[in-house]
Amino acid sequence: MNPQGPSRAARLIKGAVGAFLLTGGLAVTALLFIPYRRAIETRSWPAVPCTITRSDLQPLRIADSAAPEWRVLLAYQYSINGTTLTGTRWRRVSFLNPDDASVSRKSAHREVAEDLTRKYPVGLATTCHVNPLDPAEAVLEHQSKAPIYTLWWPMIFAAGGAGILWSACRQPKRPIPS
Repeated sequence: MNPQGPSRAARLIKGAVGAFLLTGGLAVTALLFIPYRRAIETRSWPAVPCTITRSDLQPLRIADSAAPEWRVLLAYQYSINGTTLTGTRWRRVSFLNPDDASVSRKSAHREVAEDLTRKYPVGLATTCHVNPLDPAEAVLEHQSKAPIYTLWWPMIFAAGGAGILWSACRQPKRPIPS
C-alpha cells in the first residue's frame, strides 16, 4: 500500500461507486415509499355505500404460445354529494398503465381472478372508499402497507454508499514526522 494513501484515481473510483450506491439506494427507497403513502391515504377516505354493477373475467393472450393473463373488470356505482359516479378500481394502484384504466386486477392465475369476481358479484351492496379531494376516485379495498417493510433493504445500500463516499472524500492521514 502506498504510505501516502490511495491514489487520486482510486479515490475517484471509490467516490463514484459510493455515489452510485447512495443515489440508487435513495431512489429505490423513494419508489417503495410511494405505494405505502398511497395505501395510508385511502384509510382516511370516507366509506360510502356502493353497488357492484359489473364483475367480469377476461382472458388476454399476448402471443399464441403464451399463457393467458386474466383481467378482472369490476364496476360499481356510488353516490356522493348527490352525484352518482362509477368506479372501477379494486385497490389503489401506484403505477398504472394507461391502457389498463378499466381493469381492476390482472393475474397470471385464473383462480386468483375468479376469487375476486366471486367476492364481488353483480348486485352486491358493499362499501367503497372515496377520495374527498377527487370524488371520481374510489376503491373497494385498501392497498397493503407491506412496502414499508422492505424499505430497509435499499437503505442498507444507501448507507453503505454514503460510507464509501465519505471515506473516498476524506483526506488520508499524514504520518507525523519524528
